[in-house]
Amino acid sequence: MFPVAGKLLMCAALLFCAFSSAPAQSLPAPDTETQQGAATEVFFPQHKAAEKGLNEQVLQQLLLHIQNKARPGYQQVHSLLLYKSGALVVEHYQKGNTDYINFEQGIKLVKGQQDFVWSVDQPHYVASVTKAVTATLTGIALQQTALTVDSTLALLLPEHPMIKTDPLKASISLHQLLSMQAGFVWDEWTGNDLVKLWQQQSFVDYLLQQPNTGPGKSWAYNSALPNLVLQLIQRELKQPLQIWAKQQLFDKLGFSQYRWDTQPDGVPEGSARLWLRPRDMLKLGVLYLQQGQWQGEQLLPAGWVQQMTSQQASSTAGDYGYYFWLRQQDGVRYYTAEGDGGQYIAVFPTLDMVLVLTQGNYLQWPVYKAQADRIIQQLILSTYTQPAPKTGG
Repeated sequence: MFPVAGKLLMCAALLFCAFSSAPAQSLPAPDTETQQGAATEVFFPQHKAAEKGLNEQVLQQLLLHIQNKARPGYQQVHSLLLYKSGALVVEHYQKGNTDYINFEQGIKLVKGQQDFVWSVDQPHYVASVTKAVTATLTGIALQQTALTVDSTLALLLPEHPMIKTDPLKASISLHQLLSMQAGFVWDEWTGNDLVKLWQQQSFVDYLLQQPNTGPGKSWAYNSALPNLVLQLIQRELKQPLQIWAKQQLFDKLGFSQYRWDTQPDGVPEGSARLWLRPRDMLKLGVLYLQQGQWQGEQLLPAGWVQQMTSQQASSTAGDYGYYFWLRQQDGVRYYTAEGDGGQYIAVFPTLDMVLVLTQGNYLQWPVYKAQADRIIQQLILSTYTQPAPKTGG
C-alpha cells in the first residue's frame, strides 16, 4: 500500500526543506535496551501540502514560528509531522533538549542535553501517550481472550485479598479502569499519589489498598489504572506482554526501534515510560483514523477505535474516552493521545488528517498545552485553501 521508506526527502518538495541539516546525534544510553523492530519500514508517500488541499502559506508561516524565525515563537518543539489524505505533507525536526522525568526518584525533572538534534530515527519519550497504546492493546487482547469491557476484578483478580474482602473493588470493570472511573480516592495532578505509587514494589497492591468511593460515580486521572490493565491482560494471555505487544502491534506497524520501560515487577508500564519515533506515533494515528485497519489488515477489532475515542466520561479537563481526550477547536472535533511535556497524536476524522507533535516542556502543562492548541489552530486554518491573513503562528 505504501512505498518503502528510506528515500531521501527532496527539498524541492515544499515544506520538506524544514529538516535540520545538522548531523544526527545519539541519545544518552537508556536504562533498558531499545527494541529493534522490522528491518524494512513501510511508510507513507510524501506529497506537497497543496496537493492535499492545504494552504501552504499558513503551514510555512507556522514552521517559521516553530523554528523561532518569526514572533511569537515556540519553546522546545522537537518535531511536527502532518498526514493528510493518504500522504505525509509535513515532517519537521529541530534542536531541543533531552530532558526526562525520573519516576523512581520522586517524579523529578532531570536535565539532559539542551542542543540535541532530533531526527527521523530518534525515539522520543511520549509520556502518557503510552496510555493510548495500552487501550489499543486492550482491544486486541479482548479479541483474543474471553474478556469484555464489562469483566470485573472479581473475575480477573479473584485471589487478591482486597478483591476477596471488598465488594466495591471487586465490582470494578475494565470499562471503568479504561475510562478513569474506578472510584479510587486519588490525586496525582495536585497531590503526590503518583510519587507514592513509584515507591512501591507492587503497583497493583498499592492501588487496591486505596480508599474507594464506588466505581462509576466519578472521574479521577489515575496512572495506576493503565498499569493494572496491562497486569490483567498479561494474566489472561499467559505470556509476556512485551513480546506479545511486539508481535501483535509494533511489528505489524513496522516500528523500527522503541524503548518501553517496566513496572517494578517487569510488566510493561501502562501509563508512561515509552519512547517512540514520531513516524511510529504517526502510524498509530493513521491506524486510528482508518478504524484499526493497516495495509488491508484489521489489526484492531471492528468498532474498538470508535469505542476508545467516544465519550465514556466527563471531567473538568475535558471529555474522555478510553485513555483518549476528546477535543474541539474552531468547530472541528478531534481526539488526542496526550503526554507530559507536549507529546501529541491528534486525529481529525472529518479532515482526514493526523498530527504528531513532540515537545520537551516537561512538568509545564500550561506551556505545552497552549503551544499545541496554537499549532492545531493553524493546522485547521490551513485546511482552508484560500490565502489567509498573517497570524501569530
